[in-house]
Amino acid sequence: MFKETLAEYDDVLGIVCEGKLTEEDMRQMHALLHNSIAKGGKGLVVDLTGFDGYEGFGALCEDLKMDTAHRYDFDRIAVIGDRKWIEWGSALASALTSAEMRCFDPGATGEAASWARGC
Repeated sequence: MFKETLAEYDDVLGIVCEGKLTEEDMRQMHALLHNSIAKGGKGLVVDLTGFDGYEGFGALCEDLKMDTAHRYDFDRIAVIGDRKWIEWGSALASALTSAEMRCFDPGATGEAASWARGC
C-alpha cells in the first residue's frame, strides 16, 4: 500500500510505500501523479523505508509504465530508504527519467522535501 504525504505543498508530491504494492496501488499512484502534475508539482519524494517489493509482475509492469509516462514531468526526485531499495530502484529509475535524483536516509523527509522543492 501507499499513502500521500507532504500535502501542505503544491510544488512537491510525497509518497510513502509500505509493504508490497499491487497493480491497483500502482494505478492509484499514477492518478495521484497526474493530479500533482496538473497542479504544477515538479518535485517528487518517494519514501521506500517500509517497501517490501511488488505483489506480482503486473504491479512491477504498472510501475515501469508510470515511470516512462512521466519521464519528463518532474525536475527532482528524492528517494528515502534503506540502501538495498535505493541502489536497485535508483539505478532503474535513472534510466527511465530525466529528473535529477538524490537519495536520503530514513527519517530525512524534511531534508528530502526541501531538496525536491529546489529550496
